[in-house]
Amino acid sequence: MDGFKDELQKTNGKNEGLSDDVVVQFAANAYVGVLESRLKDGMPSPPKTIARELGILLEGIL
Repeated sequence: MDGFKDELQKTNGKNEGLSDDVVVQFAANAYVGVLESRLKDGMPSPPKTIARELGILLEGIL
């Protein structure tokens, strides 16, 4: 997770005042939670679609 800390955006106000560890932990848990849910649901979307959508969501967080 340390690799994600370099990608945190603090210059435009996004994540300002938040602990890097909290932001990274939130993003990691959200990512894993969505993947787990999709796997339990039988992968209703193709893996590439899920990866693209998760990437877009993570860009909004980091």
